[in-house]
Parts: sequence; structure tokens; C-alpha cells
Amino acid sequence: MICNIALLLIAAGVAADNLVLAFVIGNGITVFELARAEGPKPTVRPPHWLLILVLLFIIQNMVLFYGKWFGLFTKAMLKGEEQLIAIGLLFSMSIKMLQELKTKNGAVKQVLLATRDFLEIGLSTSVYVFAFGCALNWLGLDHRVVILSLLSLIILFLIAGTLLGKYQFEKTFKYLNTIAAFLVMAGSALLIIELLKNNII
Repeated sequence: MICNIALLLIAAGVAADNLVLAFVIGNGITVFELARAEGPKPTVRPPHWLLILVLLFIIQNMVLFYGKWFGLFTKAMLKGEEQLIAIGLLFSMSIKMLQELKTKNGAVKQVLLATRDFLEIGLSTSVYVFAFGCALNWLGLDHRVVILSLLSLIILFLIAGTLLGKYQFEKTFKYLNTIAAFLVMAGSALLIIELLKNNII
């Protein structure tokens, strides 16, 4: 039960990492709407925002299941150390997310991200989803509820981030983005405590 709660906390943190790209998309929607209202016709054609959001979800969905497959494939190679490696991976992931906070919170100051920055942030989020998928198999827990929760949370945060960007709720975005990194760390710490307790007993 405690392990599932810990995994749900980590899943929420990983899913919330999508807030950055979603916020930029929402910001872009506002920029193009203002350009359309002020001028006769914008010279730049607006991207298909909904298509971008759907593609982000599909990519992360695929990456999650690739991570699960990779975790299953490599489990036998880890020679009984898979739980320790999974916890280390999740905890190091939370530290990396904390290190990226300043950069990602700074995204609110940009009207639109450059394609390179957009892809870099999208790739880093996908790596976290992949690592989470690996860890689920290495931990050897029943994780169907966690996977469904992660996919639902990804959709939720993509929509929430878009709305926050569209209506310029910068403080709320920064607050949620900061909490996301700490959720992963809290979930990892809880997982470590629970597994150590079970091994001692």
C-alpha cells in the first residue's frame, strides 16, 4: 500500500513535468489570438496546438511502455539488485528535476520557445517517463493502477499547463512546477523507507 502511494507521488511529479511545454503552448495560443485581433491577418500561420498536445501524449505513452519492456528485458541481468537500482534511478531523477527548475521556471518569460529548446525539454520529460517505466518492472510491484494514473495525470497536466499559459498564470505554473520535483523526491524517499523496513523485518 505504502509503495503504491510512493509510486503515485512519483507518477504525479513525472506527469507534472509536462507543465512547461503545455504552458508554452498555451502562451503561444494567446500570442496568435492577440496578433489576429490586432492586425488584419497574422503573417505566421499558427501551429496546430491540439495536434501538438496529442503528439506529446502519444510519444510519452509509447516511451512509458518501451521503458516497461526494457525493464522487463534487463531485470534478469541485474542479479537481484534491481530494486536498489530502481530506487537510485528514481531518486537521482528527482535531483535532476530540481536542478532543471530554474531553467524550466524561466520558460514563462519567453513568448515562444525555440524549436531546439522545445525538443530538449520534451526529450528530458520523455527520459523521465522511460526511467519510471523501467523502475516499475525492476521494483516487481503490481503497477497497473500506477500506469493508468500516470497516463491520466499526463493528460491532466497537459490541459492544465495549456490553460495556465493561455491565461498567464505564471505564479501558479512556477508553484506547480516546483512541487512536481519535490513529489518525485518525496515518493522516492518513501519508497526507500518502506523497502528498507520490509527487508529489515
